[in-house]
Amino acid sequence: MVRKLPQELVDQAIDHLWNDRDSLSACSLACQAWLPSARTHLFRDQRLTGAKDCARFEALLESASAIAHYVQKLSISEPMSTAYAQNWVNRVPALVAQLHRLTTLELVGLHYVSLQKSSPEALEALSRLTGLVLADVYFDSFADVHALLSAACNVRELCFYRVSWLCFYRVSWVNPSCAPYGSLPLKAPPPLRRLVIDSWASSEMVSEWLLPSAEHLDVRTLMIRWRERESIDTLNGLLRACGPALERVYMELPTTMEAHVGAIESQELPSLYHNVNLRALEIDGLVVPGCVAWTSALLAELRAPHLETLSVSMLVLNTSSVSSFDWATLDSILSRPIFAHTTFNVNINLALHSSNNPRVVKEAVLGLLPGVVERGKLCLRCT
Repeated sequence: MVRKLPQELVDQAIDHLWNDRDSLSACSLACQAWLPSARTHLFRDQRLTGAKDCARFEALLESASAIAHYVQKLSISEPMSTAYAQNWVNRVPALVAQLHRLTTLELVGLHYVSLQKSSPEALEALSRLTGLVLADVYFDSFADVHALLSAACNVRELCFYRVSWLCFYRVSWVNPSCAPYGSLPLKAPPPLRRLVIDSWASSEMVSEWLLPSAEHLDVRTLMIRWRERESIDTLNGLLRACGPALERVYMELPTTMEAHVGAIESQELPSLYHNVNLRALEIDGLVVPGCVAWTSALLAELRAPHLETLSVSMLVLNTSSVSSFDWATLDSILSRPIFAHTTFNVNINLALHSSNNPRVVKEAVLGLLPGVVERGKLCLRCT
């Protein structure tokens, strides 16, 4: 009879309880041998909402410092925008410095603290991050954004959702011995693999922080929701820097593009010419009728023989306007031999109106894409 189970079996058994906090808490109290496995799941992902959560977690680390070893992801949010709230948010860098195995930091709904008074330990902790998510975060200046991103120099996944700042630059220091942000030397770009930037995150973050130091980026997945015309130049710089490394792209582009051919030729348009290893491309945010002529210009430059899926999503305001989209050019592009194995997904959302008929729209689109239909690679959804 086996008197003691091998530790590997104990660990596997506890792993099955990964989302059952009550059972994990019981396991942590059962015996010393069960404690590490239970703590791994109990403390791997920590979410702090407000000052009370932060105070409890700081007290926990003070009473049992070994717990810091298990924290790999930290999410911090503040529902109250008050001076009291800002007081505890100022302690975030010091808290991060205690978590030596932290890999992912999420900041949600914060007026973020400047790094000007951060300790070297806090800056070193930021350099260990591989994932950084900022959502509804407000900075005093872009200089503070630049300082945070420069400190997190090994991030592989960066997500920006609704990030803003009051002014572009101000004179400030990371510590008294450092130069002002505006004169900081350019550093090598982080080893990004996934970059997400939504429509409320300014393109200045890319143009002033990432692109000046990056001749080549190894980004594999890019999600861009920029709806401003002035962002196109920055987007093209980003696409060129990613080059053949880029495999998956999701983009929502400006609806302010001029629709007629002469205007299209006179504008700087987004280009995927350099992204020859694309495997998935999704274009969203189109409105028909509207300024969507740039879509054909974008797809015409595709040179991606490994493209597996191309998805286009659009809002059609009325049944009669569906033919205003340049389906013929799109059908011609997708009929090239290079796209013989590419699946084309079309998602059409009809505006709510009594005269709109999904069946009529679907039949019209099928008739406008004869080449794609013949290949049998069309997936059409109309709701």
